[in-house]
Amino acid sequence: MAGKNLDYWYDEQLKRYLIQLIRVFSNFKVKENTSKGVHYNRIPARYGDQSRMVASILRNNSENVINSAPFITVTIGSLQIARDRTADPFLVQTDQIAEREFNPDTNSYGTVQGNLYTTQKYMPVPYNLTINVDIWTTNTDTKMQIMEQILVLFNPALQLSQNDNPLDWTNIFELELIDIQWTNRSIPAGVDEQIDISTMQFSAPIWLSPPAKVKRQSIIQQIVTDIHETESIEDLGFDETIHDFFKDIADTAEVVVTPDDLYVQIAGASAILLNNAGQAQKWLDLIEKQGELSSTSKLKLNISNDTDSDLNMVTGLIAALPGNDNTLVFTLDSDTLPSSTLTAVDKIIDARANYPGDGTLAAAADGQRYLITEDISATGNPNWGIDASANDIIQYSSAKWSIVFDASANTDKHYVTNTNTAKQFKTHEGGWISSYEGIYNPGYWRLSL
Repeated sequence: MAGKNLDYWYDEQLKRYLIQLIRVFSNFKVKENTSKGVHYNRIPARYGDQSRMVASILRNNSENVINSAPFITVTIGSLQIARDRTADPFLVQTDQIAEREFNPDTNSYGTVQGNLYTTQKYMPVPYNLTINVDIWTTNTDTKMQIMEQILVLFNPALQLSQNDNPLDWTNIFELELIDIQWTNRSIPAGVDEQIDISTMQFSAPIWLSPPAKVKRQSIIQQIVTDIHETESIEDLGFDETIHDFFKDIADTAEVVVTPDDLYVQIAGASAILLNNAGQAQKWLDLIEKQGELSSTSKLKLNISNDTDSDLNMVTGLIAALPGNDNTLVFTLDSDTLPSSTLTAVDKIIDARANYPGDGTLAAAADGQRYLITEDISATGNPNWGIDASANDIIQYSSAKWSIVFDASANTDKHYVTNTNTAKQFKTHEGGWISSYEGIYNPGYWRLSL
């Protein structure tokens, strides 16, 4: 038998659809003039068939009470399978999910990556849902107030969401008005029936999804091992006379291990994978161990000296480079770069070879700033009229050039952007290097697929 060995499951999908539909009609109001002034009464909306039970509810379970109105009821008219929307029933959608680390002590999510999951979702089944919305009123004016508020919303349909799952492409559905019955009363109207019912019919193409598989990934991304000096190596099972490898190690040392002990070189828009001999390696061999590339895959670069720190991460999107297995296209997210500490320079130049107005540089004007790569002097370089050293930043102001950043006198780390290339540089050993380009050792880069 087909369902003999199936486990019980129930996701309340139809119930969620119905709840969302009831909410659509739950906040309409009617205006009522009383001796105390104008009141706006909210119309209650509930699930209920036009039956004796509903009639009993309207009478507060008593035959001695006149029917209360206005009132809105929502019922399911029909549920039919939509063959025109049926797709491959054997299709399986696989997603790799990374959640943020959760702190149970603070009951909040942090900023670093937590658990990794793989989800497998099977093709949902399409259905056409028909909804009947009944408006119960005692007079025509109340009916027209309610109807006018509702009818203007459907031009021609409303989009609703039955859940907040970002991976569920079926959570959005449309509610379309397809028919209106103005009244249930015959002509002439009977004197015994005080309540008039107007019926609006809606259609909603929905999906019912089977249960999904969720697997927690157990991939080792980084291993950090602490090594400490010991008083007696014999306690660890080693012969001290033969193999004392702790002898020259500091009291506390840290060893960082990454898969295959690989390096990453960033050069412009290229990310190259290298082994410890400097030989290029295939990215695919590494990526297949962790998942697969997607449009949101990222490479994270730690520009600090601390492998445990996530505070200095430069990130960028990565994509395959056709015809080159050793290189990925790296698109830098400039918002993750460190904040510049110095005003941007117009260009980085060899001031001995170029000068303002020579055809390569614009004529001198207030505010111009250049980072120079070679020493210049007022006598040897009269077009500049200043003594400056390599790696200094000079600026033109008040008809003369002056040093605004003395590289030899600054030992602090500084960042500056070259507006000509939109690249950022940082001070390093008295000179300047790219703030993020270069070779990253194992432990200082991460893949986020």
